[in-house]
Amino acid sequence: MSVIGAKTFFFYEGERPPSKHTLKLPDYFQGADVILPRRGVTLLYGNKGPGSLIGAAVRRSASNDIGVCFADVKVDIGNWDANKQNLDNFENCRFLNLPLRANKEILDDINRHWNRWLDQECEPQEAFPRKPSKRMDLLDKLMCLEPYKHLNAVAYDISTQFGIAKFVTVYKMEAIMQDEINVIPPQTELFFECPRRDW
Repeated sequence: MSVIGAKTFFFYEGERPPSKHTLKLPDYFQGADVILPRRGVTLLYGNKGPGSLIGAAVRRSASNDIGVCFADVKVDIGNWDANKQNLDNFENCRFLNLPLRANKEILDDINRHWNRWLDQECEPQEAFPRKPSKRMDLLDKLMCLEPYKHLNAVAYDISTQFGIAKFVTVYKMEAIMQDEINVIPPQTELFFECPRRDW
């Protein structure tokens, strides 16, 4: 079994962190017009952007006199494959990191689905996954299709108030290693809930 490391943060009122907190719809300073997936839990991934967002969370905490907690989260991704992902490998390596770790076949396939769904809603076409999308809720549709439904998590770029950052949405909740979540400060037990449960 291989794992990836993700991060998250949340704000709280009062002098002490809560004993329990459930992350549902996070605020990672994404643009107001960005719609995050609703059938998975979205976290921060990698080194691209999360550092800026964590710094911004610290500044918001100080300027608004609210508390902030940070957490490291591990996610089971099956068997790591050092090669770029291909459409035949999702039952083995259950993690897709867009766009850099996906081959051209995957990028083109996702883009075809994406723009077909946008056309159905009379929305302008996008270059996702090669470029960030504002309609990441369409990832929920993609994850219902073969072979994507075998994935535990998908990472992608998002435009935030502080530039491009890498987000990851975890679709298989059992892939989150609940016993290994590390919250700072450590007083809070962190849980996750999909914004929509009709999965």
